[in-house]
Amino acid sequence: MPKSVLSAFLFLLSSASMFSQPPPRGAAAPAATDRMPSGTLREIIPGHYVFGSSTYNSGIIVTNDGVVVLDALNSEAVARAERAAIANTIRQPVRVLVSSTFHDNYSKGNIAYADVLKIGHENYRDDLLALMQRQNVTAEEQLARLPHQTFRDRLTLYYGGKEIQILYVGRAHTRGDSIIFVPQDRIVYLSEL
Repeated sequence: MPKSVLSAFLFLLSSASMFSQPPPRGAAAPAATDRMPSGTLREIIPGHYVFGSSTYNSGIIVTNDGVVVLDALNSEAVARAERAAIANTIRQPVRVLVSSTFHDNYSKGNIAYADVLKIGHENYRDDLLALMQRQNVTAEEQLARLPHQTFRDRLTLYYGGKEIQILYVGRAHTRGDSIIFVPQDRIVYLSEL
């Protein structure tokens, strides 16, 4: 891996971990009114953001034709907060949602992305469907959370002037975990890997 790609990767990894740190010992718990779905949208490098909400993070890639989001997070409300932050700050529509980890904390927010192309690894789709069936999730919610398109090893999008590689590198946290690599910007998004 070239040194510059490794540097961007390590920066992204350390940035993501900053959002997931527990509060300092002895810190007061937030009041019930402070627990409204919200989050922080932070630019990592030009055209690349991370949205952090509680202990979960979502990657955001800005292109000339709209935004690509990695992981919709743990609820429809949090995903809507992320979309509002994108609309208010980036001022581009979300066009694509790439999902990596099928667990509820990264897939329940898929419901808020009904109007975008949803992509996930074939194992992601299978495992998400099995999870939702075990939980007796309604057919409507299953449809809203499942990807429209799957892939086996890799899928390359040429979108809005950027090459966006969605790569499966084998089992990590789950069987369907994927990474996103944007070669021209030398940045990698890792989800829960």
